[in-house]
Amino acid sequence: MNRRLELLLEIIFIIFIFLDGFLLLISIFLPIKPTLFTNIIFFDLITSILLFLGYLIKIQQHEKNTYLKKNWNGFISIAPFYFVGIVILGMNETSIILKILCLIKIFALTLSARQIGESVDDFVEKSRLIYGFAFFVVVLLFCSVAFFILEKGINPGVNTFEDSFWYIIQTITTVGYGDVVPDTQWGRLIGIITMISAIGITSLLTAATTSSLMDKLREDREKMAKSSISYFKELEDKIDDLESKIIKKENIDELKTDLKDMKTEMNEIKGILTKINKK
Repeated sequence: MNRRLELLLEIIFIIFIFLDGFLLLISIFLPIKPTLFTNIIFFDLITSILLFLGYLIKIQQHEKNTYLKKNWNGFISIAPFYFVGIVILGMNETSIILKILCLIKIFALTLSARQIGESVDDFVEKSRLIYGFAFFVVVLLFCSVAFFILEKGINPGVNTFEDSFWYIIQTITTVGYGDVVPDTQWGRLIGIITMISAIGITSLLTAATTSSLMDKLREDREKMAKSSISYFKELEDKIDDLESKIIKKENIDELKTDLKDMKTEMNEIKGILTKINKK
């Protein structure tokens, strides 16, 4: 139960880290609405607090000094630069210093994702979900930026990057509300690329998940098979011992005890084989 709870917390941390890094990235390079920028400031603050708690948990599980030296980037990733600079110090949101600090934080966040989400990182690497996830991120970033550049000033529905991002999310998830549609030929091409990529992403994620489940099932069966083989070997040894005792016609009470033990072990073997058959 503790292991499942830990895995769930790591997944939550990974989601917040990814969203925070993405939002920081678009706030640095792309024009966004003031309301969204305000939301990014406070979302970054929440993510920084969660990461601080995550590192506290990890420090308790490792030697403090060694862990802090090895994971120096944690000090950067837990720093809410936007909140401190804009809300507390009153700096301008276009400050070059803030943008550089946020770029450094994005790099630190990529390292923190692997450090705090160790179990998730291992699962993603084993299941090969990293390919599907990386493909999704590349398509999302490239297509949303490209659509914004190509449609801004031409398409009345695309005034800010949020409009472009909203269109790509609709397309890649095959929802398509129709409130934002491409007006240019190049914009339609971006839409086509997004649609085809969505099919590829779904196929990759499905294949990776299925492969991971099959590998897990294979490991469980191999463990059960090894357990049953060891049981049979022990039973063979006991049967040989019983045969020798019967021949000698001695230790009858001991024979009865051995027979009871054998029946118990046989029932355990039946249970193992039943589980294997159900799978």
